[in-house]
Amino acid sequence: MSFNQDHRIEFAMMQPPPNVGITFTQPSRWVWHVSLDGNRIGTVNGDNSCGFIARDINHRSIGHAYFSADTAMQACVSVTDKVHP
Repeated sequence: MSFNQDHRIEFAMMQPPPNVGITFTQPSRWVWHVSLDGNRIGTVNGDNSCGFIARDINHRSIGHAYFSADTAMQACVSVTDKVHP
């Protein structure tokens, strides 16, 4: 993956999906904070070579070795939806 592709992916990850209250902030190069309706629900970290790890707000593992940051972020949302229907 080239630097330009990496940059486009990172930029896309920071944009909220349409019609959903999910937002992502990136405090450092390989870390994303996942928020739902303005409340932080988890953290994702990792890279394309080692995979991505998702953790809930209490730093408990939701899963690891996700293929993409997007997939790990969606895991954060899925777990939150199950805990707070």
